[in-house]
Amino acid sequence: MAKRRRRPKKGVRALEAVIYLLLGLVLVGAGFAAAVVVSAIRDLPALAGLEPEASEISIIYDRNGDVWTELRSSEYRIPVSVNDMPQHLIDAVLAAEDHRFYSHPGFDLRAIMRALYQNIVDDSSLQGGSTITQQLAKIAFLEYDRTLKRKVQDIIVAVLMERKYTKKEILEMYINQIHFGRGAHGAEAAARAYFAKPVSELTVDEAAFLAGAIRAPSYYGDKSNLEQAVKRRNTVLNQMAEYGFITQDEAEVYKSKPLNIIDHEPMVVTEGGYFLDFVLEQLLSRYPADLVYGGGLRVYTTYNPAAQRAAEAAIREVLDPVFPYKPGEDNIEAATVVMDVRTGHLLALVGGRRHEGMLGWNRTIDAKRQPGSAFKPISVYTPALEMGMGPYTVIDDSPVTWVDPTTGEEFSPRNYSGNFQGLVTMRKGVRESLNVVACKVQDMVGLRTSLEMSEKLGITTLVKTPDSGGRSDLTRSLALGGLTYGVTPLDMAVAFSTIANRGIQVQPLSILKVEDKNGNVLEEHSVNRQIVISEESAYLMTSMLQDVLTVAGGTGQAAYFGRPAAGKTGTTSDWKDAWFAGYTPSTVGVVWMGYDHEKTMAQWKITGGSYPARIWNAMMKVITADMPVEDFTRPDTIVEIQVCKKSGLLPGPYCPEEDIITELGVKGKTPTSICDFHPEGMPGDWPGILQDDLPEHGDSPGEEFGDHQGGM
Repeated sequence: MAKRRRRPKKGVRALEAVIYLLLGLVLVGAGFAAAVVVSAIRDLPALAGLEPEASEISIIYDRNGDVWTELRSSEYRIPVSVNDMPQHLIDAVLAAEDHRFYSHPGFDLRAIMRALYQNIVDDSSLQGGSTITQQLAKIAFLEYDRTLKRKVQDIIVAVLMERKYTKKEILEMYINQIHFGRGAHGAEAAARAYFAKPVSELTVDEAAFLAGAIRAPSYYGDKSNLEQAVKRRNTVLNQMAEYGFITQDEAEVYKSKPLNIIDHEPMVVTEGGYFLDFVLEQLLSRYPADLVYGGGLRVYTTYNPAAQRAAEAAIREVLDPVFPYKPGEDNIEAATVVMDVRTGHLLALVGGRRHEGMLGWNRTIDAKRQPGSAFKPISVYTPALEMGMGPYTVIDDSPVTWVDPTTGEEFSPRNYSGNFQGLVTMRKGVRESLNVVACKVQDMVGLRTSLEMSEKLGITTLVKTPDSGGRSDLTRSLALGGLTYGVTPLDMAVAFSTIANRGIQVQPLSILKVEDKNGNVLEEHSVNRQIVISEESAYLMTSMLQDVLTVAGGTGQAAYFGRPAAGKTGTTSDWKDAWFAGYTPSTVGVVWMGYDHEKTMAQWKITGGSYPARIWNAMMKVITADMPVEDFTRPDTIVEIQVCKKSGLLPGPYCPEEDIITELGVKGKTPTSICDFHPEGMPGDWPGILQDDLPEHGDSPGEEFGDHQGGM
């Protein structure tokens, strides 16, 4: 008889079902995991180079090699080698973030499981599950996202990075890139932002604070949360003791120290803003903006902080009490340029009374204004000296009218005083800024020579050929600074520095050298010199301009500050512009004053010899205070001669003693003829002019011509 088959027990069948279910779940989970991994790998960023790129601040240095300011994008970062980091900072970071860093392959399975458990039972856990390598992978390559896919990508990238880099290299990249709060990325920036010191000088307790801040930088970096920041620092110190980096006794000592973090003060340029604008405009014209602001450039400039402070203070102290600055209103403005005459190094730029926005209107380089009489040494007297005239040359200061042969327009210059002085020397014409004398000397020189010399000396805004409106600067008003578009203070500084520098022109420099973040030189500039006029002409011009400051009747006496100096005032006849351009043997300074919209300052009758000269005096007194006193070098070819001031010739036997003066001239080119103004027995004649025809003080100045006749 056949045996009956046993029916399986219900319990066995249930167990099998559970097993199959579990196997199914495992398979499904494995499939899901595989899908996540495949998706994570497929969507990984390009990792060919595996070089984490981060922005790095560019640093601008002043002429002393000190940090002037920093240029940054959204991140404040100053990379530093791990070898230059104190070991206790590295230990603090490892204790706070990843104490098994040197033993895991890029991810820490125990840390991941522990973090998962702690997040379930206690959301105030001290550590996360990501290793330092994973955190670096996230900030360097991956977008911030809390998905499982992103976590898988963290691990993959971390493993790849561990295979490519050493642990030391990974640690250096991490500490240089992690955010510490206050906009500081990297430990060097953080040390400066919190403790105003380099990372190399951090103490153990300070390092523990920074390491602790990584967890919640915005929270712990806020001084209003100081108590919590101290607790977090102490937790890190305890962890350092737990993992053997310090002893528990040492931890207790460090925990007892106060947390002396400084107030958060982002670096902002409070002085020299216009100079910085000038530097930035040059950098941005040559490099991409992201390289300038976040490419780690090192820019070495000629900026002189002391000179800049002196220039800004001089404008403020002279103008503010009389013309208070009112934001948002149409204020009287001022600008100044200070430059080293021998090197062309710009020392200070003040483009306005208030710097209210980066890369705004900079009056030192953007504003073209009428220079008035400050232009006479450039367009008239220097070319006259180059043609062989001298300070002793005599000009008849009397009414004159020129008629334009093409337009029929009349030009009748007049002096600022309204008077005429008759026969005067060129020296007196310069000293007292006589307009008629300047125009007559220009007539001797020639309009074309006058224009070409102005350009040669450094004026870049001249119109040499008629524009669409028929305007050009080949006009008689060029003698008095009446130009088509005007000049910039920077151009005026270049022109006067050429005279100060014995006829040698140097191009203005504000940037000496630019290096990339690796120290490679991108550009480097040296002094660019060019002989423009003779040494003799430069000295004779300087000699006459010294009288402007030191001799009675000089229009710039308010500028004199007790040292050898020379200069020229400039005032337009419509009172819209007032200038003082002056120099010592080493330093040139140009001051301009006026309204941006070219309103008249007639109600105050502001001349170049008033407020601009006082500003120049105040700033140059400070700028040159620590410089040795030096005089202008007199060439061996300059000799002293005696001449008659009525003829400019050698004194004759009948020249009155009061008419005989000592003057300067160029050896071999001084007058050889005897005075013909004082013949025997009578006052004498000026060739072609009867003595009775000479004007007396108070004669009519004639009609004003044009809008920009030079004043004092």
